[in-house]
Amino acid sequence: MEKRDNYWLRRKLSRRTALRGTALAGAGAATMALVGCGGGDDDDGGGSGPGLLPTAAATPTPAKQPKPGGSLTFQISSPPPSLDPYTQTSFVAAYNHGLSYSKLFRFKAGTPDVAPADNSMEPDLAQAMPEQPDTLTFIVKLKPNAKFHNVAPVNGRAVTSKDIAYAYNRYKTYEKSVHKTGLAFIDKVETPDDQTVRITTKQPYADLVFYLGGNLGAWICPQEWAESQDVATKMIGSGPFLHTEFKTGVSLSYKKNPDYFDKPYPYFDDVTALIVTDQAKRVADFSSKQVNLTWLFLPTERDQLKAARPDAKFEETQGIGGYIYLRTDKPPFNDKRVRQAISMALNRKAIRDAISKGEGVPEQLYHVGYPWARQVKDLPQAKYWEYNLAEAKKLLAAAIGEGKTIDTTWEHADAAIYTQAYVDTATLAMAQLKQLGINITPIVKPYAQYISTTYQGQYEGMGHSPRAVAYWLDFVTERFTMKPQRGRINLSYVNDPKLEDLMDKQRGQFVWEERLQTVRQIEEHVAEEQYEIYFSTDTRTYFWDANIENYRPTAWFPYTHLMKAWRDA
Repeated sequence: MEKRDNYWLRRKLSRRTALRGTALAGAGAATMALVGCGGGDDDDGGGSGPGLLPTAAATPTPAKQPKPGGSLTFQISSPPPSLDPYTQTSFVAAYNHGLSYSKLFRFKAGTPDVAPADNSMEPDLAQAMPEQPDTLTFIVKLKPNAKFHNVAPVNGRAVTSKDIAYAYNRYKTYEKSVHKTGLAFIDKVETPDDQTVRITTKQPYADLVFYLGGNLGAWICPQEWAESQDVATKMIGSGPFLHTEFKTGVSLSYKKNPDYFDKPYPYFDDVTALIVTDQAKRVADFSSKQVNLTWLFLPTERDQLKAARPDAKFEETQGIGGYIYLRTDKPPFNDKRVRQAISMALNRKAIRDAISKGEGVPEQLYHVGYPWARQVKDLPQAKYWEYNLAEAKKLLAAAIGEGKTIDTTWEHADAAIYTQAYVDTATLAMAQLKQLGINITPIVKPYAQYISTTYQGQYEGMGHSPRAVAYWLDFVTERFTMKPQRGRINLSYVNDPKLEDLMDKQRGQFVWEERLQTVRQIEEHVAEEQYEIYFSTDTRTYFWDANIENYRPTAWFPYTHLMKAWRDA
């Protein structure tokens, strides 16, 4: 990757961050490495308020002898809508999938020596990174000792290449699969022998390892279990922990898999995910030491916990923030002037001041925390992020007529999982847009209903969602493609031949310097069109008990890395 004097990297390092060293991930991973860790620096570099956190690098830690045994409890913010990996895009489900299922590859992140959003991969079921005899072919050898859990119906049988082929084909073709477009780059999966998987892509695909090691469309759930009626409520895979119980609305419980193929992991004997939907209770439970590892907290609750648990370890990471999506395939949102007007009518600074203690900076398509991404202020289209109600009204009038207004809906989830700050952002934004001349009727849904309807594209008007930190660069395809069908999260129904051509081009570019030039064009095109209207970054803090060793939060959803942690007590 080219060396860049990025704003994120220029910020002064706090003492805590400086102790972690200055190295980012290697070139392959640094194309996506990003988040920050605790600091008191308040330089906003053109934003308002504290702005972005300094880059979190690897943490040098003294070698310690792991201490197997004991239990760990951690918080999640909502019950998974379903545990079936083939039908879910929920990140709450993905957190738990990582405990019981395996993939060909997995994130290295999750230990102190790896930056939280370093997307580097390491082998999981695979013996090594794939061989690539040509730009379309990837050959993966499986670990010979990989076995499924020793419970019915798989009863500890070996994981074979046929299981990999079955899983990927099911993700691509199963009627209820929500991962068809994500794995559309795969042409065929062949199994020359039980230990060999040959994947052929439809076109050169530079992100294959990152996608197949990621959160979605990658977990290997065996056919015997995938086609059972219980796959929605229990997990049986080859991962480090056996799923033992799912108390609806209360918890998910796990015990150590004694036959796990990747020794010496896991260290904990038992792990429990506590489902705590109330933010105040999440704070109270960690404050009173009823739980060992927290869910993420935004600035207000973060400061409460710093005061209540000065003994605890914590890490602050920079989130990618939320965005507005809209039906660009229908009037009035098919006119880019309407979309541009909406963006200019949003007072992002006022929203940050009200919700996040002023922390954060304006966000764009490619997370501004990526070392190679541009800050919004540096984009040629930066004016669309500047609060300018007068100019916004002129744009809207030019699009729909002088004196006319728009009546529409805005669908979003309730506060249970995305926090009250998410709901408050929607409320403030709707009030700001009313001044523009857009009258919005809010439609609030429980998370499970929202994720299975609105977030699958079943809505009219407008919607609002947080965004995940993408771990593969071709995430833009799922956001904007209409070929051969609407991308999984092309919630704005974008149908743009120029953008399709650029996306096709970048995904086949294996040389980073060449790919970056195409990414720049996508970045500016989407900024001009305002297909998605972005808010600001946010600060997310995780806390955990001081005696938990070899643990670090990540920007990625699976909790696979809990297998590497232990308790030093």
